[in-house]
Amino acid sequence: MRRNLKTAALIAAASMTALMANGCQSTGNTQTTAAQTQAPETTAQAEETTQAETTPETEEAKPEESGQQADQAGDDREYLKVYFDVELPEGELDAATFSESLKKVAGEEAPEAEGDLTWASAVKAAVAAADYEELALSYPEEKTKERLGHYGVDASAVEADGAYIACAMDVDLITADGGAHAAAKDALTRADAETLLMNIAQANGDGRNYLGMASDPDIYGKVDQMWNSFIIFDDGQLSQVGKTAVEQQITTGYGIKSSAYDARFLPELTLQYGHSDIKHAHQLIGLLNSENIDAKIQLEPKISIYQYLLEWGPVPDPTPTYEVKQFDDLYLVYAVEYDLKLEFNNTEDMLRFDQVIQDFAKKNEGNEEALGLIYGSWWQPLYSTTKADMPGDAYHQIFDCVVTNGMYSIHPFALPEDKDAVISQLKELAGELDVTPVERFCNTAFFSYLKGEDYQ
Repeated sequence: MRRNLKTAALIAAASMTALMANGCQSTGNTQTTAAQTQAPETTAQAEETTQAETTPETEEAKPEESGQQADQAGDDREYLKVYFDVELPEGELDAATFSESLKKVAGEEAPEAEGDLTWASAVKAAVAAADYEELALSYPEEKTKERLGHYGVDASAVEADGAYIACAMDVDLITADGGAHAAAKDALTRADAETLLMNIAQANGDGRNYLGMASDPDIYGKVDQMWNSFIIFDDGQLSQVGKTAVEQQITTGYGIKSSAYDARFLPELTLQYGHSDIKHAHQLIGLLNSENIDAKIQLEPKISIYQYLLEWGPVPDPTPTYEVKQFDDLYLVYAVEYDLKLEFNNTEDMLRFDQVIQDFAKKNEGNEEALGLIYGSWWQPLYSTTKADMPGDAYHQIFDCVVTNGMYSIHPFALPEDKDAVISQLKELAGELDVTPVERFCNTAFFSYLKGEDYQ
């Protein structure tokens, strides 16, 4: 049930909890234009399991494989909870419970599991929920037998619905082991069901949206291809709110983002890192690999919008990625930048990230030439998370004052002491648009910049 409205609404709500504020570039950041380096987005006062699949009795699972399966099972469980409000009970599942969860993941049009809940009945419902039913029904008997045999599934053991089982394996909704369970009409465990539900979400485009892992050899080319696709985008209503907010000095700048690019990562393992130069992203990913830190990677475009001061020089000619727009006496820059979303494999790697940046990707007094640092290192790098229990000496509370209109949103920052005033003023400007403060925790250097306490 692809992109149904209920699923889209649930994902949008969950994504909002994970949405990071857009980065800003502060005075002193290098490898940017003069205009870009003076663009703070701040307030006027200163973002399959393979479920522990049953191992054949003649072969014991390796300890590391069991651990990986358990980790994946936990990951699927958490993802279903965060993005689809699905929490399956422990113990035996019934058809009603599975069917209810299926509708949460795939929409109200998703079919119910027929009869008693087994692997076979769940797979049949899953094929329809993932929009593959017509494909399954196209399998003639001989093709069904051939495809089942291809996966080592005994076709003679399949009493009915063999085409659904064969199709499910062909489109990777289930593994060959899952096909054998379905052919035998085995009971569906909690972990089995969670795996199947996650695979349906992925098939419908409602799971994670990312380019690959930092450790993938082709990740650098994928990042470049994504970056090269970004051009300036805008939303008329939000642009008016943002322009007025700058005019009234509620904020000196903001970013606009599109939910179409949202990575939909797990908030508890995700950091968002803002920058403007794609060469920096390449080197940052390489830096992570050199430090044995792996993470899922997504590049999200953001349009950084801030006041252009005429003393910076003549207004440059517009390009697809940079334009200065005039509103009477107010000039605003619209510049394409990016947020690099990173979902780490574990909390330990997520916590290590801060020290890695400080050691290799942050300028400090005494090293103004950025020797020994990766390209485009800033005085005040910006990265943040919605995870509230980050170390207090490294991450600090701020608020992303999000104004949303459909798939677009703008993101001015506010310090905790300024949040209520900023939200109130934005609500006056936004009218019927949604205005929501999202609590975030950002790195020390950027927090100091927001407070105006330290240029580095």
